Amino acid sequence: MELLDRPSIKIAETLDEYAQAFKVLHDVYLASGYLRQSHPSGMHYSVHHLLPKTCVFVFKTYLTVLSTMSFIPDTPRFGLPMDSLYRQELDGLRNAGRKVVELGSLATTRHRCWQNLMVFLSKAVFQYALATGTDDLCIMVNPKHVRFYESIFLFQPFGEERHYETVGAPAVAMRVDMHSIEPDLRNAYQGSDFDTDLHSFFVKINSHVIDGEMDIASAEKNMPLESEIARHLILNRPDLLDKVTDEQRTYLERIYHKALYAGQRYPA
Repeated sequence: MELLDRPSIKIAETLDEYAQAFKVLHDVYLASGYLRQSHPSGMHYSVHHLLPKTCVFVFKTYLTVLSTMSFIPDTPRFGLPMDSLYRQELDGLRNAGRKVVELGSLATTRHRCWQNLMVFLSKAVFQYALATGTDDLCIMVNPKHVRFYESIFLFQPFGEERHYETVGAPAVAMRVDMHSIEPDLRNAYQGSDFDTDLHSFFVKINSHVIDGEMDIASAEKNMPLESEIARHLILNRPDLLDKVTDEQRTYLERIYHKALYAGQRYPA
């Protein structure tokens, strides 16, 4: 890819990668009007980003994060961010025993939007979803983006348009069935030339799209954040703990005891 210094796609591991990803998200959301005001931390993230199985994917140059997308598996204790609008629809999938994942927190720095970095991130997330046995990838998008997700990524509408108070904008739920997406992509793109054959692009897991591909062997991450990262995120957004249930707070205190109690205890 032109003009990028040693580009790579990976799951965030370091405090710097998390901080950069959440700063990109904050700045893009603020510029787009999805945040009412800037946060003092200069970062934007949710309590779901503290959970062990959540993966923050980043597209970065040698040192700088340019684009990010979060892979948020469903959990009985925390559910998904989409539950605030589409709980009934999601419960239908859960009751069928399906493994549901929400894609969220998508953002690319303004000066790199033209390079379609999100498409390369989507390829990595697609492969990760396959590697971890995901049944359904779900997402909430602004209605103006529905056609793009339908025509390019083959997402299907999953819930009617509703107002998403968190970002002060309308939203539509969309879904991909991971069991049918491969033949669906083949039918949609078979015979296309190289530039538009997204079936080959997404499904051929060994194709070298950019240098430094993600290591799928690390799939199904199930470890809490390192204490330094958790402490930094919680210190900068203690309000996140004000919005959780007692059960959720107890869980977070248990897995992040050192981060929460190193120094002073957060008020209940």
